[in-house]
Amino acid sequence: MASIVCRVQFLEDSDPFICTNFPEPRRPPPANVEENLPLSEQISGIHSLLHAPLKVSTNGYYLDLDSSLSEQRDDLESFYEDVT
Repeated sequence: MASIVCRVQFLEDSDPFICTNFPEPRRPPPANVEENLPLSEQISGIHSLLHAPLKVSTNGYYLDLDSSLSEQRDDLESFYEDVT
């Protein structure tokens, strides 16, 4: 399986005008993301790596969690240019 090392961090963007006590990490930690596994199977490991204060919810996603990175390759062209 192909693995991509990328830096990850949580983003609380449900209301951009609210002040919260959830500081974003100073330096995003690296995470290995398997290219051919659905993101839904990998998100709990990334969530625990970040020690994110919020629970994973179904509010809205920037990526389709039921698909793998390789299945979303067309939407992630600039991401793949940065990691290769």
